Amino acid sequence: MSSEHGEYREELHGEHPHSYDHTEPKYSLLWIIGGLIVVLLIFVAIGIQFYYERTEESTVFHRVLSQDSWQLQDLHRKEAQELSSYGYVDPNAQSVRIPIDQAMRMVVQEAAENRPKYPTGSYAIKTDAQLAVNPTGVSQPGAAAAAGAQTSGVTSSPNVQQPSVPQQPNK
Repeated sequence: MSSEHGEYREELHGEHPHSYDHTEPKYSLLWIIGGLIVVLLIFVAIGIQFYYERTEESTVFHRVLSQDSWQLQDLHRKEAQELSSYGYVDPNAQSVRIPIDQAMRMVVQEAAENRPKYPTGSYAIKTDAQLAVNPTGVSQPGAAAAAGAQTSGVTSSPNVQQPSVPQQPNK
C-alpha cells in the first residue's frame, strides 16, 4: 500500500515547495488590526444604540405625545371662552370680566390719555430715619392686607378649575 502512494508522500527531510510559512507572524500588525476591529465594533454598537433610542422616542412621540388630550382641549376651550366673553368674576362684589381684546384697547387708550387707574408714578426712597422706625420696611396696613389675602383663599375663576364632565377622547 505504501508503494502506491509513495510518489505523493512528503518527505520529512528538505523543504517542500508547497509547505507552510515557517517565519514568525508580525504581532504588531495583528495588534493594530485587532484594535481597529474593537474600535469599529464599539462605534457600531454606539450607532445601533443611538438609532434605537431615536426610533423609540419618535414612536412614543407619534403614538402618545402628538395626540391632543381631550382634557387639554376642553381646558383650552374654557380659557378661550373666558378670555373672549363678558361675565361676573364675583357677583357679590360686582366684579365683572370683559374680553381681553377690549381690556387691552382700554389700557392703551388710558395710557394715551395719561389717566391710568393703577399707580405708575415713582416711589419715594425711604431715608435711614424712616427705616430705623420700621426696620422690616413693611407698613402695618400692608402687612395686614398681605395676611388677609393669605387667609382669604383667593382663587381664579371657578369655571376653569372645576373638573369637566368626563368625555370620550376623539379617536
